[in-house]
Amino acid sequence: MTSVLATSARAICLALLAATCTAETVEWPEPTQTSRPWTRWWWHGSAVDEANLTRLLEAYHDAGLGGVEITCIYGVQGEPHPNRRYRSAEWRDAIRFATQEAKRLGMGVDLPAGSGWRMGDPELPMSLANSRLVLHHEDVVGPTEHTIEFDRRETPLAVTAQSTDGESLDLTKQLDGHRVVWQAPAGSWRIDTAAYRWAGDRVKRPGPGGEGLNINPFWKESVSDFLTRFGESFDGIEGVRAQFHDSFEYDGDWQPEFFDEFAQRRGYRLEEHLAELAGDGDADQVGRIKADYRQTLDDLVREHLIGTWNDWSHDRGMLTRNQSHGSPANWLDLYAAVDIPEIESFGRLVGGDADLLVLKFASSAANVAGKRLVSSETATWLDEHFNVTLAQIKLIVDRQVLAGVNHVVYHGTAYSPADAAWPGWLFYASTQLNPQNPIWRDFPALNQYVTRVQSVLQASRPDSDVLLYWPLADFRHDPEGLRQSLRVHNSHDWFTDQPMGAAARQMRDRGVTFDYVSDRLLASCVVGESGTLRAPGGDYQAIVVPRAERVPLETIEKLAEFAEAGGQVVFWGGLPTSLPGLQGAADQDSWRDLRSRFDTASQKLTAKAHRGDDLDALLSQAGVRREPWSIENGIGFVRRQHEDGVVYFLCNEQDEPLDDWITTEVMAGGAVFMDPETGRIGSARSRPAKEGRRSVRVQLAPKESVLLVMTTGAADAPSWRYADPASEPTPLHGWSVTFVEGGPTKPASYTSEAPRPWTESDDPAAESFAGTALYACEFDAPAASERWRLDLGEVLGSAAVRLNDVEIATLIGPTFAIELEGLKPTGNRLEVEVTGVAANRLRDLDRRGVEWRIFEDINIVGIDYRPLDAAAWPVRPMGLRGPVTITPLGETP
Repeated sequence: MTSVLATSARAICLALLAATCTAETVEWPEPTQTSRPWTRWWWHGSAVDEANLTRLLEAYHDAGLGGVEITCIYGVQGEPHPNRRYRSAEWRDAIRFATQEAKRLGMGVDLPAGSGWRMGDPELPMSLANSRLVLHHEDVVGPTEHTIEFDRRETPLAVTAQSTDGESLDLTKQLDGHRVVWQAPAGSWRIDTAAYRWAGDRVKRPGPGGEGLNINPFWKESVSDFLTRFGESFDGIEGVRAQFHDSFEYDGDWQPEFFDEFAQRRGYRLEEHLAELAGDGDADQVGRIKADYRQTLDDLVREHLIGTWNDWSHDRGMLTRNQSHGSPANWLDLYAAVDIPEIESFGRLVGGDADLLVLKFASSAANVAGKRLVSSETATWLDEHFNVTLAQIKLIVDRQVLAGVNHVVYHGTAYSPADAAWPGWLFYASTQLNPQNPIWRDFPALNQYVTRVQSVLQASRPDSDVLLYWPLADFRHDPEGLRQSLRVHNSHDWFTDQPMGAAARQMRDRGVTFDYVSDRLLASCVVGESGTLRAPGGDYQAIVVPRAERVPLETIEKLAEFAEAGGQVVFWGGLPTSLPGLQGAADQDSWRDLRSRFDTASQKLTAKAHRGDDLDALLSQAGVRREPWSIENGIGFVRRQHEDGVVYFLCNEQDEPLDDWITTEVMAGGAVFMDPETGRIGSARSRPAKEGRRSVRVQLAPKESVLLVMTTGAADAPSWRYADPASEPTPLHGWSVTFVEGGPTKPASYTSEAPRPWTESDDPAAESFAGTALYACEFDAPAASERWRLDLGEVLGSAAVRLNDVEIATLIGPTFAIELEGLKPTGNRLEVEVTGVAANRLRDLDRRGVEWRIFEDINIVGIDYRPLDAAAWPVRPMGLRGPVTITPLGETP
């Protein structure tokens, strides 16, 4: 039979149909550059040399990384290693050498345009720098001569006057430099002025030579000016896969040609509405004016920044990889405009900015637009420095996978020369995935897990049923404020507490698969056969519009077209009532025809669409399928499809083990499990269910994940072996502990009846030790059995397991259990090498006053962005706590 998963070039084969081949041909794909995880590689001061570049790239390759993203940042204080000025000949030589070495190793390289964060450089003139709109108003009673003065740091744009009688005057032509002298007529007048000034932002965290003003992201002239200059320094460098742009952290809200851009796009002059733009007037009218202003900012980011950068990169043979979050533009449109959309998790697993439903924005855009890769900045500020465990990283990876990510980019790894004293060169906000971190020893096990998962996901297609419309126009209608930045950190404002967020939660809780869709992405869809909505990336069975009040004409007409063709359109909370922006104002005759078309489309939808306040009932009326076992069993899942079957990534999100039968909502003849942690593949225990479906027995430890392949025909693979205990577990006693590697010094060996953390040993050196300790014991098999389950209990780190001198597995957690075979009746030796984090060693440095914070700019801060003082940390328990048990397993029925 053909393999379950062939190489990525051949895509995956899920059929398992042909009975002429043996189960041994079932295999994982060969790892590829993109199926392996990547990492962000910080170059402090670009103070790199060829020997260390080769040493580190080889170390990264051997650990299982597929590529690096080189980001050049601030330097190191007092180091003998010379900086290479950003974009200098020496810097170009280093980049060229790194890309050549990466190519030799089969690795990839990405590179941002610009040092640190934000595009910009020392040569960018103030005239092209980012700018901020300045609005001001004053009241005047005439007749009188009145002088209007602008700040000398501002560039005047417009001056208008409006009387209480409704008379409007444009005083802009009377500008003389920075003042207007106006002979105000009799009456009460309101004077409004608009100007712009430098927004005040510069390149953030730059490397030497990369400092300076940052670009104006709303203005093509500014973006092009920088890229032209950057391109000159980039010539001759080959081997860069993609240009990278980090999260949108530009301040500002204006560009010099904004008024003309606005008039062209919105159909009226914004200068005539300065009072409303400033927030004065009827709340609905103010909201509409501001919505149009915000939509124009959106257009400018997409076209002038992303479009210009995209074209520039493609002209040079590079892809684009972009983080949309933080911008005032529609994330979905920005993600869809680039080759590799990238989301970001930030902060701790609980209470941080890692909401799965927010993480879905990048994959939604990719799924609808037909993008193959969805990346994520992974593990940013997951915990304090040298406190992050491999188990924590696996948990955030799984959450991202559940959100549709299939291309992990760790955050990350700092270049550090071999002669740097421990802890070496570090990044201020990193998980510190570098060779000087002791968790590097078992890092390959995590990377192997990620590689296996990503190899399957990258070679399959999305299989979502519903498009969930993003009514962003309603959020933009807010009469308060001016620019609205959509950030990961403020998602409650624009998503979670909005109808869209409520709909997303409700659908996920009911096992409904969905992707978000914007007006622009919806416009790219066509009505397919059998009433489907066919997007560039796949077909959808229904679209949900969550309590939208203001919807663009093109969208309402698309929805009407879909409904007329038999598509399922669900309006949760009723039909929209207005066009967005000033077009939707009732007293504007210039848009009468547009509103007439809007009303016509709405009338068609009245007869065809599902409407009401019970979303669950509406989804049932629309015939949307759901996977109810997901919420019933606490299983998070992603469903993907291939021409020969359907793949589920399943994750037990609960803190309790799961052992239950689930019936998936796909037609299937068989079921195969693929364990990305161990590499095991086996035919699951399954039985026929309703309408060609199958029920599958799923057994998962807490937080454990597995790939489930529902095959078209009968599965032909070895039986999956379930962990069914044949008797009670037996604890193992009599442990010796020796220290294998680490520092600052190795503690003395010790013994204990039951395993206990090394930080509880009698040697004071154990409290500051960071590294690996070997826990060993000898035992007899408590009963006769062919299979056993070894459970290490609580492991304070990661664990490499060896039995009778045979390597079994490296366990990264959070559950530490593995199946064993071949136990001898007597005299078995179990060895567990436990590797812990380096928190205690960092604590020791600060308690002894060792100066290791040697970095320029922000240096080192804690997760709260305050100066880090590890001396105040308590000793963190490290090692094996157990209890360690062994349980005989019965044969799978």
